[in-house]
Amino acid sequence: MTNSPRSVVLIGAGRRGLGAHLPALQNCDYLELTGIVDTTERIAQLRGNPTVNVPMYDSLDRLLAESKPDLAIVATPHDSHVPLAEKLLHAGVPTLLEKPPARSAPELGRLIQISHDLQTPLATSLSLHSQIRYQTFIRLLRSPELTDAEVSIRASVPSWQGIGSWRLSRERAGGGVLIDLGYNYLELLVACLGAPAGMRVLLAHADDACSEVEGEALVSLRFAERQLRVQLWLQAWPDSERGCELSIRQAGTLVHQNSDTGRAETLWGRAAAQLNALLASGFLDGRGDWYKTICRQYLVMELLDELYTSAAHIARGLQQIEDDLADMQYP
Repeated sequence: MTNSPRSVVLIGAGRRGLGAHLPALQNCDYLELTGIVDTTERIAQLRGNPTVNVPMYDSLDRLLAESKPDLAIVATPHDSHVPLAEKLLHAGVPTLLEKPPARSAPELGRLIQISHDLQTPLATSLSLHSQIRYQTFIRLLRSPELTDAEVSIRASVPSWQGIGSWRLSRERAGGGVLIDLGYNYLELLVACLGAPAGMRVLLAHADDACSEVEGEALVSLRFAERQLRVQLWLQAWPDSERGCELSIRQAGTLVHQNSDTGRAETLWGRAAAQLNALLASGFLDGRGDWYKTICRQYLVMELLDELYTSAAHIARGLQQIEDDLADMQYP
């Protein structure tokens, strides 16, 4: 790390940008926020925010014409990740994308190719790897001694429509709770276990026609080499509470259990932990295993694409989802 702070621009100062990335940057001694890019309307709102006292731009082109930051953080709607990241990579700016990094594997594959060709680092926000409460869970998943076991992950967050209700659009968001919240856990599973040998998925939608995306999902994955079965329950309804429960059973015996609820205040801490890790790895200067890590994200997007393609869709609650999934067979 250098003695002087490295410059960072935040592209997208919405709920995630201000709620996680801004306070994370304010708590990273070696990083300094030097600019924000957002819409003209959003910038007008930010002018009255005393915690945001940096130059603001209504387009990425204007910012890049005036400066070349050491790092860019993209926290915009999912459909804008790829075009924004393409501009940043061509400008030689290391880029951190909010998850999911794209709406599909082909979209992300194009970005990875550009990143590789230009040797400009690209990364995705991954909050679970740095959390202390997940370390035992990760260690057990990686252990070759964990065989013939059942893994359960149950996670929920309150749904959020986003500005202009972009999260309710399949075209803009790429999907609902499966791609948004589920990305975190699928990425962790792929990092520890590789690609699954079999999968089943059910997606539940609201009864009204306002949303094109699912608010609830149940995914069952089978990892054949160690005979592991993973069930992932996800919920994002307006009345959902934030929380996550993890458990692992081996030969019918509970070997790990962990639950956590109502800790949204740690979002910025998780973002800060990854920023510090990127700094320590030399990401901003093209060092570290950033390319291997972003290639793993391509495998996650491939898995998501396959899950959405094979999913059964219903408009019922979680218990009915569980009952229906129990009757399905692995492909």
